[in-house]
Amino acid sequence: MDSGHSDIEKYAIEKNVPIMHKDGILFLVNIIKKHHVKHILELGSGIGYSAIKMVEASPDVMITTIEKDPERYVQAVKNINAFHLDSRITCLNMDAYDYQTEMKFDLIFLDAAKAQYQGLFDKFINNLTSEGIMVVDNLIFHGLVDDPSRTHNRRTKDLIRKIKKFRDSLMNDPLYDVQFYPNIGDGVALIKIH
Repeated sequence: MDSGHSDIEKYAIEKNVPIMHKDGILFLVNIIKKHHVKHILELGSGIGYSAIKMVEASPDVMITTIEKDPERYVQAVKNINAFHLDSRITCLNMDAYDYQTEMKFDLIFLDAAKAQYQGLFDKFINNLTSEGIMVVDNLIFHGLVDDPSRTHNRRTKDLIRKIKKFRDSLMNDPLYDVQFYPNIGDGVALIKIH
């Protein structure tokens, strides 16, 4: 199985496709095991790497994962099929904003377009079960959120402003219990509704 994972990792490096850091994936897998997570919604499939890793955490896990980019979606489906996990991972090629569901999830993993975090959080937070957890990655964004002087790119500066605004509003919102781990992955937050 590991050789398949390394093939995906190699593809990600070659094609410059971001995948979750190994310590971030391990953290996510441990959450799934610790909280006996069964139903997961992933916003941002990428090439299927994190969905494959999450579903392997437990035989009870079922995932719906959404990817807007057609090329990444095709690669995600290819990778999921290569691991024979298509019966447990449903991969949808669409904008997450267009996805409508009444279903409640034990875990929602938000790893889509960073500028869309606030909107996607607002749209899906009520799809958590009463004990559910939302996990958000990339909240330090390569260290740039806390040190924006390291980039002079205007679009990047705009993006890190949005991530910071989202992160700050989360941390100060009394509706949510937020645990932020800046040293795991690219800055991971766990969010539960009080």
